[in-house]
Amino acid sequence: MNDELIAARVDRLPVSRFHWKLLALVSLPFFFDISDIFTFSYAAPALVKEWGLSIPAIAMLTSGGFFGMFIGATLGGMLSDRIGRKRALIIYVAFYSLFSLANALAPDVPILMITRVLTGVGISSATAVVMAYIAEMFPARSRGTWQGWAMVIALTGIPITSWVARLVVPSGPDGWRWIFVWGALGIVFLAFAKFFPESPRWLSRQGRLAEADALLRRIETEVEKSTGPLPEAVAATRPPEVRARWTAMFKGQYIGRTLTLWAIWILQTLGFYGFQAWVPTLLVQHGITITHSLTYITLINVGAVPGALIATYLADRFERKFSIAAAAFLIAVFGLLYGLTFQPVLIVSFGFVVGMLLQTFAALCYAYTPEQYPTDIRNTGAGFAYGMGRLANVANAFIIAAIYTNFGYVWVFAYIAGAWLCTSAVTLLFGARTTGRRLETINPVPLHDAQSELDRSALRPGNH
Repeated sequence: MNDELIAARVDRLPVSRFHWKLLALVSLPFFFDISDIFTFSYAAPALVKEWGLSIPAIAMLTSGGFFGMFIGATLGGMLSDRIGRKRALIIYVAFYSLFSLANALAPDVPILMITRVLTGVGISSATAVVMAYIAEMFPARSRGTWQGWAMVIALTGIPITSWVARLVVPSGPDGWRWIFVWGALGIVFLAFAKFFPESPRWLSRQGRLAEADALLRRIETEVEKSTGPLPEAVAATRPPEVRARWTAMFKGQYIGRTLTLWAIWILQTLGFYGFQAWVPTLLVQHGITITHSLTYITLINVGAVPGALIATYLADRFERKFSIAAAAFLIAVFGLLYGLTFQPVLIVSFGFVVGMLLQTFAALCYAYTPEQYPTDIRNTGAGFAYGMGRLANVANAFIIAAIYTNFGYVWVFAYIAGAWLCTSAVTLLFGARTTGRRLETINPVPLHDAQSELDRSALRPGNH
């Protein structure tokens, strides 16, 4: 029994009821992760009215949430590589649910700033775990499609949260508080966490091969009940590998991947949240009522689910880097058209296309990122990339506020389109190919990391 055989056993599993149940389990916290990311953007117009907040104040609170996401994605990813996917996800879901509820109780801006930071920590930590978990638990030939389906389910949270906001935010001076109560409902996941299996790949890389084998035997038995006898698992023949350290993502073949992924996540975050987080507030500032603004953004966000469905079709049929680059280019075109129109029908039409393509891009990028690191550092590497994008958005909120204040509404969308064009170019020129390949084939542990670990092992007492 070795790592390669564990991985081969996971990858040879046929699609079964087990996979669909697992998809439902992992999508539950993911649904509220995605929902909670957007709750503040729906509350912001009401805070402008009820608390008299300025655009720079909204920018500060938006930045606080994204700073928390940076901390969560980087440190949370590293922690989950140490303590396991299951334990980490339980901790992170409880954490962000608690502080989302605390947002609803905030009496003033300083307290709301603190709760937004801490909510962001929990959200990004949980998202980083989900990204890696799907990559590790679903077969290589279809993991992109499964990531797409997880996004389909999770992204229903955007239009649903929009409708919840449409109902509760205009209901009174404190109506905005209820949108944060909605975001806290991810706590329901804890009731089902006992059915959530640990990743066998993670267990085997921790040297817990007996546990990984026992877990896989239970999974295989469940799968055979619906599919019949399983084919033999064929493992690649490779020399044993010691564990990779987090520094491996800055060495050898991985440093190029790390820098490319950081660039993709930074640029797409500038464009993604530049659009999603600011559209409701900018529409109000442009003279559209809060009610109409929330109605428009709700109609726009209906495109989220078909966008993720498009990703399920594209994910494993075409090389992911090409699909990602194409989606980013189209977002730039339609996002600029959105910013150039002020007719309600065109606002909703172009906005719907952008909202749809944003989620096609997101589903593909969520699948693409964790594929590019070995199991030992998968959450760490993916979390750092995800976190760097969130860190960039700390400054992005102030950049957009400054562009709007000094140059106007249209130039905000020119800036957003530029970020998406750069995303497309970087992905096309420097992105790695990953589609349909086994994770262990894409990601050998760096030899110099292995050698340094062996050297240290040789020097330990009892190894002479």
